[in-house]
Amino acid sequence: MKRINLLALKVLLVVVALCSGSLMQAQRAQVILDKATAKIGSGSSVNCSFSITGDGGSVKGSFKSSGQKFQLATPIATTWYDGKSMWTSNAKTKEITLVNPTVAEVNEVNPFSYLHNYKSTYKAYFSRKKNAKCHLIVLNPRNPGSCDIKAIEIAINKNTFLPEHFIVRDSSDKVVTVNISQLSLSAKNVASTFVCPVSSMKDYELIDLR
Repeated sequence: MKRINLLALKVLLVVVALCSGSLMQAQRAQVILDKATAKIGSGSSVNCSFSITGDGGSVKGSFKSSGQKFQLATPIATTWYDGKSMWTSNAKTKEITLVNPTVAEVNEVNPFSYLHNYKSTYKAYFSRKKNAKCHLIVLNPRNPGSCDIKAIEIAINKNTFLPEHFIVRDSSDKVVTVNISQLSLSAKNVASTFVCPVSSMKDYELIDLR
């Protein structure tokens, strides 16, 4: 009987140790994400280049932001968000769609929103994969059925604490990879950067859905 009790105690201690280790790892992952968020927030603006790969194709573009405002441009489409209204131009259809988006709609367009808003929606863990250059952190939904995202991997450079890639897996197991390059926090972006120049795009039709 004593042997059974001792065995049960040993098992319990192992479980507690594993849980404690898992909790500490999650806390460390959150600290790293918080440092990255603070680093990006310390700059007056964010400017970078990116490439997006998914669904058998890829596209390159540029991203500019200041606070909650941003512009994301690719050869296919460009999105401007001034903090209230969002314009999206489609180069193929020659249309500009104007909406007052929800928070979720804004987050879908801005990859950096995963850093700024992760605490309310996701739990952070270290990836099982190893990378000598970057911290690989995985975000899993707190309520898996409440969103279309299954997991997000964020690579945070160990020296600069700036993000280098986002890998997003949705509930259908489709994967989209966003690679970040030439990220700068020093160049300032003027307010007009985040407003669609509708008047100069005369060959586009404006569709106002507000």
